[in-house]
This record gives sequence, C-alpha cells and structure tokens, in this order.
Amino acid sequence: MAQSSSMQSLEQFVHAVLGFIELGGIVMWPLFICCLWMLWLVSRALFKEANLSACLQTVTTEHDWLNQRLHLLALRQAEAQQYADLQGVKLLAMVAPLLGLLGTVSGMIAMFDAGANYGFHDPAVISAGISMAMVTTQTGLFVGLTGAILAFFWQRKLNRVDTNLLVGGANA
Repeated sequence: MAQSSSMQSLEQFVHAVLGFIELGGIVMWPLFICCLWMLWLVSRALFKEANLSACLQTVTTEHDWLNQRLHLLALRQAEAQQYADLQGVKLLAMVAPLLGLLGTVSGMIAMFDAGANYGFHDPAVISAGISMAMVTTQTGLFVGLTGAILAFFWQRKLNRVDTNLLVGGANA
C-alpha cells in the first residue's frame, strides 16, 4: 500500500513538472535540460571526490618518493576534472537566464500575436502570453542563480585545494 501511494505521489510530481514546462512553452525544455545537466555535473563532482580517496590508497610502490609523485599526479588529474566540470556549471549558470529571456520574448510575441488575432479586449488572451513570459523568466533566473551560487562555493573549495597542493607539493 505504501508503494502504491509513493508511486501515485511520483506520478503527481511528474504531472506537475510537465504542466509547469507546458505553461512556459518550448523554451522550458532547454531550461529543464540545462538544470539537469548542471545537477549532473555537481553530483559527479560530489561522488567522484569520495571515489578519489579510495583510489589514492591503492597506489603504492616500493619507493616513497614515487608514491608521493603518484599521489600528487592523481590529485592534479582530479583537480583538472573538477575545474572542467566547474566551467560547465558556470556556463550553464550564464546560459539559463538568457534562455529565460528568450522565453520572455517568445511569450510576448505569443501575447501580441493573440492580441492581433482576437483583439486586446479579452484579458484571457493577453494573460496566457504574459504567463508564459513570466514562467520562463522565473525559471531561467532560478536555474542561473542556483548555478552561480554552486559555482561560487565550488570555486572557493577548489582554491583551498590549490593552496593545500602548493603547500604540500613544495615538499615533494
């Protein structure tokens, strides 16, 4: 019984998300993909960090200096991947508000087109275009702001790792 109620809740959630995307128009699909891609990059960084420490423990040789170099090389490779993923998040955080603006323009075009066809005396005709414009603007700003905040904290973390590598790598 609990399984069927959770399945029903999931169906309601998916229906609500699809309704929200439909309300915003065609531009909502790229915004949704942008959001999912950003979440994928962030989750990849979070889970890769946990795997990195396990991976570093398995690399050992007879020579201590070689172990240190292998450890430093693995850290630098992981850091390079983190920076690449961070750049992707920054790009998506920049693109999302522009997609929202594109949706705003599309909504305004739809509003004026409907007004030209049916007249501006019917508020329902005008409000559909305005609604589409505002939904895409809100979504684009939300995705962009979330990405910018994530990128800021991620950049700070990587800067600390760089500092630690410089201090630790000077001895190696």
